[in-house]
Amino acid sequence: MALQAFPTVPAAQLTLSATQVSATSQPAPAALWLCCYLPRLPLEVFKLEDDCPAAVWVDSGGRSLISAATPAAGAFGIHPGLPTNAALALCAGLQLHRRDERMEREALEKLAEAGLGFTPWVSLDYPAALVLEIRGSLTLFGGLNALTQRLRAKLENLGHCNILAAAPAPFPAWLMASSGLERTVENPAALRSGLGDLTIARLPLERNTANRLAKAGLHTLRDLWRLPRDGLARRYGLAVLRQLDRAAGREKEMPGLFRTPPVFQAYRELAAETENLAHLRPVCAVLLENLAAFLRQHDAATDRLELELFHFRRPATRLELKLRYASRDPERISMLLSERLERTPLPDAVTALRLRCGALQPYRAHEADLFAAKTPGVLDWETLLEQLQQRLGRDALRFLDTPADHRPELAWKGVSGAPEDAVCDWTRNESPIGFAIGKERRPLWLLPKPRPCDPTRYRLLPERERIESGWWDGASIRRDYRVAVSPEGVRAWIYRELDENGGWYLHGFFA
Repeated sequence: MALQAFPTVPAAQLTLSATQVSATSQPAPAALWLCCYLPRLPLEVFKLEDDCPAAVWVDSGGRSLISAATPAAGAFGIHPGLPTNAALALCAGLQLHRRDERMEREALEKLAEAGLGFTPWVSLDYPAALVLEIRGSLTLFGGLNALTQRLRAKLENLGHCNILAAAPAPFPAWLMASSGLERTVENPAALRSGLGDLTIARLPLERNTANRLAKAGLHTLRDLWRLPRDGLARRYGLAVLRQLDRAAGREKEMPGLFRTPPVFQAYRELAAETENLAHLRPVCAVLLENLAAFLRQHDAATDRLELELFHFRRPATRLELKLRYASRDPERISMLLSERLERTPLPDAVTALRLRCGALQPYRAHEADLFAAKTPGVLDWETLLEQLQQRLGRDALRFLDTPADHRPELAWKGVSGAPEDAVCDWTRNESPIGFAIGKERRPLWLLPKPRPCDPTRYRLLPERERIESGWWDGASIRRDYRVAVSPEGVRAWIYRELDENGGWYLHGFFA
């Protein structure tokens, strides 16, 4: 069989640009991901200057190790992985700060909000980095170079050093940027060449696997790509192949989309300071209409909002309004807010108001009968309960829940919040008679504590019920309940203890 000769390609044509790998005959992919890696983020959240010897440390297996250091600290030989005691021995004036991942996350979220000015798709899925899908934004900003320059200037103005790299998939873009390579690879076929010199340690592999690869003399991604895939999988596992496919852009992955939580906030100054609530209601109505428009725009509702009333030379009065269920009806919220304002003492005249709402929930319309109509004189119980709660306080109105227990005294309990199918407790706490959930053949009204009674005074009816329960929690009962009629004609609920005592007790009355 004859061998076919291929034309020789000059070496210069095989060289990849350090800043951009040009596309081959294959068309450029639809997506282009830009990674903004922040190598000094742990230091930047503490606003540490380069000329200040300072470092950030982490707790690793009970040891305090340096995680990042400023250039001034690096001049003393302080580097990541060094124990803090050794770092202090090298530089006695070293400033040490414990790494604060919460502050780093807040900084990333702030930068992500800035990134939304360049593209609607921003992700925080990769460590110490923003990942942006920018293909659709290139024309708007005048090309890749113009976009990256504006984004870099934005990040630097916010106080963050950055390394930018772009690729047709988010993971290889992050690999290049986190390795210090400011490079653009637009063609997936060129990813293996563009990332071949990266060390295997850049891949998120288990430490044991990385050590085995190093002992075998495999140090770069190019070394792995040269090996047969089946042999590599048999010896080191499928996880290595998966990470290689991610680096080569072969594995389709879509990072999570960062979304700013919508928060409504509106501020209004009054033309003249006032203590008259009648003058505040129109301003509140305007704020609530704006809130309702905001909620409709986001197809949301809310069950909590805050109102601040500002005074001259006095702290602001803050009101938190909680609704029984989420709503976006401005009339309903205005009515409840008026109830709160009427019972809130104002220390001084009001000069301005600010309404804020961040507790948004998906809007769910209330189902109603198609042919239902409001009947005059019928009470709207939900509205009435909310009015009472705002006027008397949320804890002033109690509800009844029905636990699954056969013992009558334990078959109901009072709760502050309204459980599903709860019954309102209209009685006062000090009332001698409690309100109980009506069960079949049981009275609605129970005495707080059963009283001894004489069964001969009652006419016993055929209705009866035996209750034997509670042996599992130390409060067992064994009773025979009977419906009885007193000489006055009152239907009562009495029982006899099924023990040696055998006494009779009055437990409640039927309505």
